[in-house]
Amino acid sequence: MNKPEALPLPLALSSRLRAAFAIAAGLSLGGLAHAENHALIMTIDYAGTSAQLPPTGIEADGRLASQIAEGMGVPRQNIRWLRNKELSAQGMAQAIQQLANERVREGDKVFLFYSGHGAQVDGRDGSKCTEGLVSADVKIVADSYLQSVLQALSAKASQVVMLNDSCFSGGHATKSLTRSADGSTPKFAVVPKAGSANDEGYQCGNAVNAKSLSRTLGVVASAKSARMLYIAAAADNEVAWAADKGSAATVAWARCLQDRSADRDRNGIIDGEELKLCSQAVVNGGKSGKQTITLLGEGRLPMSFVADASGGGGGASGGAAPVANGAGALESLRRAADPTIRVGIQVNNPRLKINQDLLDFSVSVDRPGYLYLLHLGTDGKYYQLFPNDRDTNNKVAAGTHRFPRESWALQAHGPAGKSYFMAYLSNSPRDFGKELSKDGGFVTGSATAATVRSLGVVAMDSRFGASTVAEISEVN
Repeated sequence: MNKPEALPLPLALSSRLRAAFAIAAGLSLGGLAHAENHALIMTIDYAGTSAQLPPTGIEADGRLASQIAEGMGVPRQNIRWLRNKELSAQGMAQAIQQLANERVREGDKVFLFYSGHGAQVDGRDGSKCTEGLVSADVKIVADSYLQSVLQALSAKASQVVMLNDSCFSGGHATKSLTRSADGSTPKFAVVPKAGSANDEGYQCGNAVNAKSLSRTLGVVASAKSARMLYIAAAADNEVAWAADKGSAATVAWARCLQDRSADRDRNGIIDGEELKLCSQAVVNGGKSGKQTITLLGEGRLPMSFVADASGGGGGASGGAAPVANGAGALESLRRAADPTIRVGIQVNNPRLKINQDLLDFSVSVDRPGYLYLLHLGTDGKYYQLFPNDRDTNNKVAAGTHRFPRESWALQAHGPAGKSYFMAYLSNSPRDFGKELSKDGGFVTGSATAATVRSLGVVAMDSRFGASTVAEISEVN
């Protein structure tokens, strides 16, 4: 058996090894079927009724939601925008059911948006209050129905995100994930059987922020799916506000998803928690009434990338801006993984002496698939360590796999510091090198916003599994 050739960390290759890679066959990605992204946007202004909202503002919400959907990778042809009379109680239910039963396939990503009235009535099934969306014919589409739809979607979609811009929206469907001022209009409609009283002096349907009261019902989140994120414009006892230029929360969400400063941990990704903090600050600084942005489900689920598709982004340096928290980017991508796909990584020697020690680790998977090893080196670059041009067959069976394999090895090569690994498993091949470069047979890219975006777009193309992010110390 030939002695394995040592590939240093970072991967500075010898000329002999470069020649060996040059004749190796590459992985063909032609003809692959990838998952799709879908969006359902619902806006109702109730024109001609006593519940009318600013028509221009609700129309603006729909346009902003379409921009958000495109920013999340939904192609225009997969964005369905329904307005007003199309959204009777029956029409709304049919649209949501069609999305869940006909449009979305295994591994697809889903974005739902609603802008209209919310309502609250006396509770059902032992609940204090029951919330719901208000249809164009002024009927409640109850949170129990929305709960069942979100559960059905999360069972097959790789990611479900819903932005709900309505009053009492902090209570909508939370059981599935858990449990103005200045001319603005409250997005609250009185519907038949609007609530009568309960404990603590709170009456269902009486929003506390419309009366300047201080009371919190308290939403307790216990997410059932790590791939579902629900963001509400208001708490479950508050109104949300609509104005001619758009509803306060929707305007804030659209602005923050394009704002580099929203990326608080500087990992190149804006997640749900960061969106909540940024949008709350925007709402607080506006002229509408108080409302509390409420987040339920997997708060660290990636929402957008700091760099746009052209490599740009907010700020002068755009996509070329260095990512200060490169390991955090890997961790953020891991949070988008399917928790039912088990991927483990075990590093047998996490402390390596530079120019001396060879890395020894293993990866365990609970099902067959295509395995990738993503690495952030101490040199500040991302690498796809496996597959590489020397070892192209990354289709693995369920079980434990030892790395590096016989034809190659990995040696610490400095500089001194910490490097990071993550194992990634998908049911079809991925092309992480599509927008990155090659270094002697390895896909690589500097730790910039553009590189993080490139890795993230490919990683989240469909349902996948991921290990924890393993840490390696390289020492002199």
